[in-house]
Amino acid sequence: MARETDIFDRLFELIRDFERQFRDQGDKDLSTTQFQALTILSQAEPMTAMGMATKLRIAGPTATRTLDSLERRELIIKERDPQDRRMVWLRLTDSGRDAWQNERNRQRDWMADLLGDLSADEQTTLFELMTKLTARAASRR
Repeated sequence: MARETDIFDRLFELIRDFERQFRDQGDKDLSTTQFQALTILSQAEPMTAMGMATKLRIAGPTATRTLDSLERRELIIKERDPQDRRMVWLRLTDSGRDAWQNERNRQRDWMADLLGDLSADEQTTLFELMTKLTARAASRR
């Protein structure tokens, strides 16, 4: 039976490899946090900047820098709410949607290659275990 430290070591190694792959093979100007922001917007736009910071689980100033960078690249637009000028809504641009989709496809191909040696049953088991761990981690935040 694998000990917790062995599992941690393997998981940490996999995460490090995934991040390295993301940096080395993907859009050199798109960080993992920026990619996550685009992913969140692709699923739930419009969203406020504060809502984005909460979803990303990062501090407001960090979210602002991330969003400003995406805006400079014209991947998102920020729109002031006409009723409450203090509120800013975030939306993907067409370029942002394309950048997100291209990166998502690239990462999906890498993951398919990584999982290639696992049977369908093993992939299902892995997914189920990851889902359980993700839910458990979320309940402890």
